Amino acid sequence: MDRALVCAHGKMVALVASVLHASGVTPTDEFARLLKVFADTVGETDAEQAEILALWSATVAAMLPPQPKH
Repeated sequence: MDRALVCAHGKMVALVASVLHASGVTPTDEFARLLKVFADTVGETDAEQAEILALWSATVAAMLPPQPKH
């Protein structure tokens, strides 16, 4: 796996998530959650692809503001 390429694509996915959020299509946290569910599903048949998708989900989630502690 080319780590730099995967990371660059993850940042592009984060940009798309931001645009979708700003356009009112879906909140960024929901996009990250759905991408993680997708990664888990893909992982049933392809572990390497699942790892990449999970990294992308983490990249999107990392740009979210910290959640308040209860």
